[in-house]
Amino acid sequence: MNYLLIWDIDGTLIRTKGVGKRAMNTAFYKLFGIEDGFGPINMAGMLDAIIVRKAFEIHNIPVALPDGRENTDIERFYELYIEALSAEISMIQGSIACPGVLELLETLHRKDNFYNVLGTGNIEAGARLKLSVDNMNRYFPTGSFGNRQIERYQLIEEAIANSEEYFKMTFQRDKIFVIGDTPKDVECGNKLGIKSIGVATGNYNKKQLSEHGADYVFENFSDITSFLEIF
Repeated sequence: MNYLLIWDIDGTLIRTKGVGKRAMNTAFYKLFGIEDGFGPINMAGMLDAIIVRKAFEIHNIPVALPDGRENTDIERFYELYIEALSAEISMIQGSIACPGVLELLETLHRKDNFYNVLGTGNIEAGARLKLSVDNMNRYFPTGSFGNRQIERYQLIEEAIANSEEYFKMTFQRDKIFVIGDTPKDVECGNKLGIKSIGVATGNYNKKQLSEHGADYVFENFSDITSFLEIF
């Protein structure tokens, strides 16, 4: 039986030590001269495309031009963000992987019937930069990213479609698992009729994730045997 595992990144695979938000604040300051532009925003489980537009709105910066086209400052912001994120990443020393993640991914990678992909709110360039710290990109050949303004469940739907196209196979719904550290990840599983695995390595504990309907909940992924028993 083939299993599709759709992974969130921040708080699930890695603890970024605030590099993403710092990089966004740096880019915002360079572009608009506004300090801590993303300070009021709770980013957990949100897509970058939505986070950025929210910051623009909070600071009364138009998202769209008078003719309806997207403000070109958004594209420029992303360019500055990736520059700032690259600088932040270059200063990281040591691993930022959450407990057990590297060992678990390697174990799954060696099995023929597990397919790991991303379902993350990060824009793709940002996601790949963050995962490069621990050489994790090799485990995730495809997925879906937060480049567009869509609901999170639509992000997961897109990850499924992209995966089926990439791997040239159809996955049964009850063999698809969304894995994340926030209620938003869990709610995607509930809405789409797929399984959800919550992990308490982010800002939410096991009880909170269970209350939102997670099918399985882990403190972290250190116990590989217990994780594999799900399947």
